[in-house]
Amino acid sequence: MPDRLIFSQTFEGLFRAAAESLDEPTIAALKAAGIDPQEELKPAYPLAVFHAVARLLAERLFPGLESEEQLRRLGRRFMDGYAQTMVGRAMVGVMRVIGPRRTLERLSRQFRTGNNFSETRVEELGPGHSQLWCNQASFPAWYEGIVARGLEFTGARDVQVALIRRDEAGATFRITWKD
Repeated sequence: MPDRLIFSQTFEGLFRAAAESLDEPTIAALKAAGIDPQEELKPAYPLAVFHAVARLLAERLFPGLESEEQLRRLGRRFMDGYAQTMVGRAMVGVMRVIGPRRTLERLSRQFRTGNNFSETRVEELGPGHSQLWCNQASFPAWYEGIVARGLEFTGARDVQVALIRRDEAGATFRITWKD
C-alpha cells in the first residue's frame, strides 16, 4: 500500500484557520512535528504529520474543551481556511452549485483534493438524511466538523453530523439537514 499523504493545500487551510494562534511556541511545536508554516510547503506530508498538527492546533485554538470538541471545531474552521485556498475556492464553488446531496455523493473526490487515500460511501436514507462511511477516520470529530461546515457551504441549514460507529476500516456518520 502506498504511503498515506496529506497534500500541502490541506496544511495551507489549517494554517489559515489557525492564523491567530501561530505564535513562536506554536511554530516551534509545528517544526518539531515535521512542518514549518513559515517556509514554502512541500507538495505532501505523511499522515502522521497531519495527526500531530491537527491535535496541536486544536489544543491551541480551543483550550479547555474536550479533545473531540476541539477537533470538531477545528474541522469546521479548517473548511473556512480551505475555502480561501485556490483548490478550496474551486471546490466550494462547485459545492454551492450542486447542493448537499450531490456534494455528499462526490465526497471521495473532494477529500482527495487534500490527500491520496480517502474513500467514502454515501447512502441516501431520505430527503435531507444520509449515512456516510469514511475510511481512515482517525479523528471522527474532525470529519463531523468538515462535513457539517461543507454542507453549510452548499446552502444546507440545521446540519447535524453524528458518529454512528467506528472500526479499524473507518467510521460511519448519520447526516441530517434542511435544504
